[in-house]
Amino acid sequence: MHDFFEKMKQAIKEDFQEISSKEKQSSPVSLLNKYLRECEGEVKKAAKLIGRQKLLKDEFHTEWTQTEKMAEKRKQQGAIALEAGAEDLAEIAVREQAQYEERAERLKQAYENSVKQLEELEHKYKEMQLKLKDMQMKRLELMGQENMVMMKNKMNKVLKEAEFGSAAENFESIGMSFEREEKKANDEYEISIFDARIQQLAKDMNKEDFAQ
Repeated sequence: MHDFFEKMKQAIKEDFQEISSKEKQSSPVSLLNKYLRECEGEVKKAAKLIGRQKLLKDEFHTEWTQTEKMAEKRKQQGAIALEAGAEDLAEIAVREQAQYEERAERLKQAYENSVKQLEELEHKYKEMQLKLKDMQMKRLELMGQENMVMMKNKMNKVLKEAEFGSAAENFESIGMSFEREEKKANDEYEISIFDARIQQLAKDMNKEDFAQ
């Protein structure tokens, strides 16, 4: 039997927790908190993307400048080979120079695109940060509104006519109880005084009898 009541108590407790959880999830502040957490997660992801984009931009720039240097190097080597009459070497140098120049042009375009993409990402990131701050301010406003609603509901509950009347009746009942106790104490006091005076009168009368 004890186990049965424990299971019932646990089931009621779980039901209550489930209801409370649903109420919290459905409140505007709880929903906004959920959106805030999601937005904060997206802002963190955007920050990581910006970091990767910066690395990518730097990598393109490094490859581009190194490739341009190699193209210039092959150009100078080709000129030396021609001047020396080594036409086969000059041909190789010219061919590789063209390859390096073509690759350098592609890397230059990739670098310029990465710069534009980085600027766009940083712009979007700033927008997301501002939006996040707006949502945080909105949360504070909603929390204030929620506090006011909760307080008003509690006040209304206290000030309901039936419940206030019941409280007044309780106070009146307590007051009447005090009055009854006070009257009882006064009566007992008067009776005790009365008994004491009668006893004193009896003693005085006995004394008078002896005196006669």
